[in-house]
Parts: sequence; structure tokens; C-alpha cells
Amino acid sequence: MKKIVIFIVIIAVIASASLWAGGGKEKSDNFAGVYYGVIPSASGSGIAVVVILNEGGNYKITYQYIDRDNGFFTYTGKYLFDNKTGIVTLDSVDLPRYYKIGNKSLTQLDAESKKITGKLARNYILKKI
Repeated sequence: MKKIVIFIVIIAVIASASLWAGGGKEKSDNFAGVYYGVIPSASGSGIAVVVILNEGGNYKITYQYIDRDNGFFTYTGKYLFDNKTGIVTLDSVDLPRYYKIGNKSLTQLDAESKKITGKLARNYILKKI
């Protein structure tokens, strides 16, 4: 039952995210949109993440800890995009601040805006939906 509720919450967040991001009307070569993935957590099955980057320079990020009843958090703010590096920088100091735009993907970077390496590195790549 708990997994069904989490699944429904994630679907609802993704649906509302698409509307908030602009309804998918952006050009195909534009990075604005909705990204989803499950990143590792220190304990449990992971954290479902939805990142929304809209064309106006605003972001909305929702985290849902998969194995927790009260593990649902949403953050909003502004972001800057560097055309030269392809890096998105969030205005928050409480969240991972750096993400790299890829081919229909958004990769979370470390605190120094470097690529995360190691066995779990692939888990920090969010797919555009």
C-alpha cells in the first residue's frame, strides 16, 4: 500500500510539474522541462527526485524518500544557466547547487561543480520526461 501511495504522489508531482514548466511547449533543443530520477540515500531505497526548470529561470525540486512516510520536500527558487559550460546553478545553499545539462538529461554535480564519480555516479543522472 505504501508503495502505491508513493507512486501516486510521484505521478501527481510529475503531472503538475509539466504544467508549471510550461506544458512541454519548449523547443526540443531547449533544456527547460521536467527531469526525474532516483538518487541514492544513506539509508533506504533511495530518493525520488523531480527537478523542474522553467524558461523563466525558476526551478522547483521535489524529493520523496521512498521508504519514509514523512519524507516529502519541495524547494523553489531561481537558477542561472552558463551556455559555455552547460551548467545550471541553483540559488540555494541547502540543495545540491550544480547540474549539468546533457542529451535529455540533467546530471547532479558535486559541491565544486565537478562530475560525481564512483559506483553510484550513474544514479545522479535525471532523465527528461
